[in-house]
Amino acid sequence: MRLENKVAIVTGGAQGLGEAYSIGMAREGASVIIADVDEPSGYKLEELIRNSGGKALFVRTDVSRKADTEAMVQKAIKEFGCLDIIVNNAGILFSAPVEDTTEEMWDKQFAVNVKGLFFCCQAAAEVMKKQKSGKIINISSIAAIGAQAGLCAYSSCKGAILPITRVFALELCKWNVQVNVILPGTTDTGMAKLAMADPNWTRQVTKSIPMGRLGMTDELLGAVLYFASDDSKYCTGQTLIVDGGYSMV
Repeated sequence: MRLENKVAIVTGGAQGLGEAYSIGMAREGASVIIADVDEPSGYKLEELIRNSGGKALFVRTDVSRKADTEAMVQKAIKEFGCLDIIVNNAGILFSAPVEDTTEEMWDKQFAVNVKGLFFCCQAAAEVMKKQKSGKIINISSIAAIGAQAGLCAYSSCKGAILPITRVFALELCKWNVQVNVILPGTTDTGMAKLAMADPNWTRQVTKSIPMGRLGMTDELLGAVLYFASDDSKYCTGQTLIVDGGYSMV
């Protein structure tokens, strides 16, 4: 198992891509902290992983609150003794044309998608520097490098994750902490399913993907496992795009 005896946190880990990351990392031997605001889904996933023979613990965490992110990391250390990996996956999306994007929509997305991710990186880095080892994996989006109507605030958030990743990678090199970022394309998750209720949206999106379909949650897992494992110990500050070929055309 690639992550045997490792301890991992997955933010937004109770649903969508986060759920796939939590299950997949537990299957590879990691003890997983499922950090999320969705308590029913979090406890359900904790039970599922444990019943499958894995180790997991749900910790209610609002990443936009610095105190929550610090408590999340301390919980991982208290329960499992250390923190080897954090997958900063928590995110929210509100879609609206630029003229209809409100200050509240903008602020909420930046609070979770940017400030929350930064807080999580900070909290994890403090522990990993003391250990002189660790893996920080940030989840951005293909929206960081490509424009989509209605996603100005969301794209801005996801774009901000790229320089955050590189600066953390640069500053943490001397402590043997690797920091990388994954850009998923449109994936068959809860966010996309809401939009897919409109068949015109589905046709429009899949038409622009060379592979002709949305990504599946488990198809993003391999990228996370690469960055989480020793396979990537000489890789830091890098961006991995997993989008069915969307960005190449």
